[in-house]
Amino acid sequence: MNRRSDIDFGVVTLLGNDDVQRHYGISEIGGSSSSSISSSTSCTRMVGRFPRLSSLSHPNLCSYIQLIRSTTVDNAVFLVSEHYKMSLADYLQKSRLTVEQILLISRSLISAINYLHNSNIVLGYFSLSSVFFCEGTIQLGQYGLYWISGGGTDIDGCVASPWYISPERLQALLFKRDFVLRSSDVWAFGIGLFELLVGVTLSEIWGIKQIFAVIATSFRKAVNGSSLHPLLEAVRIARPNVDINIQSELYILLEKILFIQPSKRPKAKEILKCLDTILESCGGSNDASIKTDNILSANCKKNYDLQVSDLKEQLNGCFENFCGFRSPKESFYLWTLSGSSVENILLNHGIIRANSPVNMLPHVVFGDCCMFGNDSSRRCCFTNFRIFQLPTSNLRERLQNIEKKQFVVSFELQKDLNAKSELSLIVKEKDIEYQARRMLVLSHLIEAYPFKQNLLREECAIDVPPLHRGSVWAMLLNVTSCTEERFLLLDTFQDHPSDRQLMVDIPRCHQYDELMASPTAHFKLKRILKAWLVAHPNYVYWQGLDSLAAPFLVLNFTNLLLIAARAFSCLDSFIAMYLHNFFLQDNSPVIQEYLTVFYHLLAFVDAELYTYLTNMDFFPELFAIPWFLTCFAHVLPLHKLFHVWDVLLLLDSSFPLFVGLAIMEQLRQRLISASFNDAILLFSDLPDLNIERIVQESQAIYSFVPPSCTFRSHASTHLREPILLKPYSIDLLKQCHCPRISAEDFIRLFDRSLCLIIDIRTQQEFSHGSLTGSINYPYGDNEPLDMILTALRYAQLAEHVIVIVDNQLCQRAFLVAERCVLSGFNRLCVLDGGIECLRSKQHRFQCSF
Repeated sequence: MNRRSDIDFGVVTLLGNDDVQRHYGISEIGGSSSSSISSSTSCTRMVGRFPRLSSLSHPNLCSYIQLIRSTTVDNAVFLVSEHYKMSLADYLQKSRLTVEQILLISRSLISAINYLHNSNIVLGYFSLSSVFFCEGTIQLGQYGLYWISGGGTDIDGCVASPWYISPERLQALLFKRDFVLRSSDVWAFGIGLFELLVGVTLSEIWGIKQIFAVIATSFRKAVNGSSLHPLLEAVRIARPNVDINIQSELYILLEKILFIQPSKRPKAKEILKCLDTILESCGGSNDASIKTDNILSANCKKNYDLQVSDLKEQLNGCFENFCGFRSPKESFYLWTLSGSSVENILLNHGIIRANSPVNMLPHVVFGDCCMFGNDSSRRCCFTNFRIFQLPTSNLRERLQNIEKKQFVVSFELQKDLNAKSELSLIVKEKDIEYQARRMLVLSHLIEAYPFKQNLLREECAIDVPPLHRGSVWAMLLNVTSCTEERFLLLDTFQDHPSDRQLMVDIPRCHQYDELMASPTAHFKLKRILKAWLVAHPNYVYWQGLDSLAAPFLVLNFTNLLLIAARAFSCLDSFIAMYLHNFFLQDNSPVIQEYLTVFYHLLAFVDAELYTYLTNMDFFPELFAIPWFLTCFAHVLPLHKLFHVWDVLLLLDSSFPLFVGLAIMEQLRQRLISASFNDAILLFSDLPDLNIERIVQESQAIYSFVPPSCTFRSHASTHLREPILLKPYSIDLLKQCHCPRISAEDFIRLFDRSLCLIIDIRTQQEFSHGSLTGSINYPYGDNEPLDMILTALRYAQLAEHVIVIVDNQLCQRAFLVAERCVLSGFNRLCVLDGGIECLRSKQHRFQCSF
């Protein structure tokens, strides 16, 4: 990444207007239906459009970073973008540019405009004040105001600079309508080129009313259909001291650009070719770097003879200017962590006002809340296209105080330089030093994927920086460009049996999230879901699939222009790995088996809670189906779900079971004394859960529960290890009160002396051959547990697994296990296949069978 030492952040305040009738403007690409558009506010629509802008990338465009909704002013948003101090208009006031510099600047600008037009974005707003110098390159800003405002219909005022407005747009405004064509952007560019050649901006010569009169006069006096000649004459009259000397080739080009009829103006692509030709004829290069007296080029020549001292000096400069070497989004994220707030800064500088509600009361209210009087007090801010530069001194000071070695990433020399990795997630996400290093580490590993895939998983086990979560998840789910291409082959616009249900569910999906509440998100979510249903005709839409897709949509929104390829691929891979066959039309066997295994694990972890719930017939079917059908996406807010899935994607398909167990443990105190109705109410409206504690407890339970205890016959192949257990029917599984353990897991516990073995065969069978250290407890219907009670209690205190061993059928083993579980003993399981499964491995034991 090129170094940009003078990078700053700028903010534009936009005030939404929901009273404006939507006669015109940009069509809602994000609208899933007309009703969803009309029911959403202007701010919500702008939030939905913003990711499109933030995904745009061009060397001559200032990137958009974040759209922030105001908490002080209703319907106000703050548009944050990359910003630089020196604008082209400011430079013109100090010095005049040479012809070669003008050509290079013009080429850079028209290249950016051509890119925007190819991306189906029209500027609508252009001025030399929004063109910035950035260490030898030209950066165009404020190009997204027209798009973000829905063609100006969602905000007050016209999105345009009066001195650059095109004739057709000016005529439309006379009839209180507004529209922008690509040719309108070409006109605005032509006015900017005209100002560069003249050496003075039109705003310095004329006011708003005067420029409209000048433009109207130029229409009447147009020469060959172009306004160039009358504009030149008007400038000569207004500023007789200005030396105007335009080359013939540039004059001809500018004359075409300023044609009154939009259809006769050249396209941006054609202008770019003309400028390249003129540059070649002038002997110049097409290099985008602009050399001026006040600006130094950042593209230094390579010198392989640098001394060590010079290299150290350059490295010190890198450390002192961390923001200049990272993306603007990363830098702004650190800016927010440094204690800065966009809204507070604007309040302190008077850009917006915070009036008390009592002072904003109207004089008269009647009808459908029609308010009159005291309007000025209710308008706490106005749409202002002027960029307000945010202070960055606090961020730079904080970064300079960080030890330089934190920014040296060497996976081979030292695993972890940061001692803060053991802090809580909330603290780590607010720590600027920690996040600066973590983003640096993860960005290196993302660029090295798939060669450093194992190292990436190790780093993600620590935590995942929020800004890189989308890319990291895609890599953990093995999403590649080839898998994304599948989406292009799917017809997502054809009618589908699930269309009606999608129209009902999608507008309600995670509506507390600003992005998910936008029409753009509704449209794209519908495409993702329909693409998945079309790609898998054997599956059907079950309620909750929309919630399952929402996290991938939110994280990959900036990568979605007109297609949702990555989000679709992530969803497809996620379901294949973690929710295999959950969305079959008849998914009852899959769901029932999952819930039964979950209940067995609850008995393994907390027999007392299991017994209490069983006695009042409170089974997982009453509360846990939405948990596992959506991997908790339907019951957890997105900001908490992200932390759960950060861990989930590093583990196998059984991990959701352990998350469910962790939630049960966190609700244990309320459940253990709750009545049936109280328990129903508790799960219908879950309290605020400590998600960090849930993640830690689920990982702890996952680590000590034998993998075979999570065996499911309908599970995917995404497992810790292959598990070979005898498949049981659902009815037989429900008769069991504890999980089963495989011979392999049993041997691992046996070798480390981490289990208590209770052999319930008859004394005669036990005497013929038994496991070393096992206790014989011949089963009888009325046989008390007294003879093994002491052993059970010691095993409980030592946190050892209690294994019940029987013959091959294990019928008596499950009866004994039931009595032990109902007596409150945890970590109890039955050896699958009984003693017979160990005969082939008897060399592992000091006994004979």
